Amino acid sequence: MPLPAPRAGSVRRAVLDTNVLVSGAILSAGAPAEILTAWRERRFDLVIGPTILSELDRVLHLPKIARRYSLDPHDVQGLLDLLSVRAVVVTERHTVSAVLRDPKDNPILSCAVEGQADCIVTGDRDLLDLGQFRDIPIVSPAAFRRMLLVGG
Repeated sequence: MPLPAPRAGSVRRAVLDTNVLVSGAILSAGAPAEILTAWRERRFDLVIGPTILSELDRVLHLPKIARRYSLDPHDVQGLLDLLSVRAVVVTERHTVSAVLRDPKDNPILSCAVEGQADCIVTGDRDLLDLGQFRDIPIVSPAAFRRMLLVGG
């Protein structure tokens, strides 16, 4: 049985999966955008690693994404720079391996463990189905937004 999600206001550190960061960067409304705003307002510390940063950089620079969402390369670089200096950046030296359908999800778990995160926020069904990893709850963006709103 999964652990309950962290109580509102108890989340000090969270790992945002790349899908949440991408959605928050390209859309102006919705849970991912509100989560990025809450991070910018310093309502929680974002834990991030090189794998997530690299994937975010790659996806936001895809021509079809940049064109569809009218992304300015300078704005994308500004976000990446902000994440690099304001987030808790881990080295990913602490490797973990979970039984996942997609082994590319392991760096998310590693980042959370190394960064001592209070939760992982993702839209990835495989990760959400885990419910938790090493006592770290895995929650949807909507659930995390509710925790921030109640705790705010």
